[in-house]
Amino acid sequence: MRRLYSETSPEETKEIDKALLCDSELQRQYKELVLLKQQLDEVQMNPSEGAIQHILHYAHGLQEHH
Repeated sequence: MRRLYSETSPEETKEIDKALLCDSELQRQYKELVLLKQQLDEVQMNPSEGAIQHILHYAHGLQEHH
């Protein structure tokens, strides 16, 4: 996982890349993780309409008390 997020040292990266070249199953799993990470990065999180209304109602209540 650290390799996916560029959190490995240059030496660790070389070792991981070497292992990926030698092990097709490891390479397959890594490619799957890369794809999943890309999909997660593209997901846009949006609150529900109910959550927005709750926050606005709460904020309006705070303004009335000040």
